[in-house]
Amino acid sequence: MSRAGRTRRVDTTLLIAFAQFVIIVLLLSGVSAEYQSNTYMQDWIAQNAWPVGYLLNGYLASTLVGVAIGGGVLLVQRWRSRVDFGKD
Repeated sequence: MSRAGRTRRVDTTLLIAFAQFVIIVLLLSGVSAEYQSNTYMQDWIAQNAWPVGYLLNGYLASTLVGVAIGGGVLLVQRWRSRVDFGKD
């Protein structure tokens, strides 16, 4: 397999992994927002699964959203540098 083919396959794999990460972050953000607005859910988690309450308090979701945005910017920069490099 040529180097261009391997690079294209790695880029596709990286894009799929990043898309999965973004979907997971969006789902976590939704569950976190529901947890913060639902007192019954907060009480149930406090009684039955207290460590999960720490993960759903909003800090983890907002941190991962920031990581997703930063990762997206890095992927776009990488893609642009490859396109610009191919023009020379």
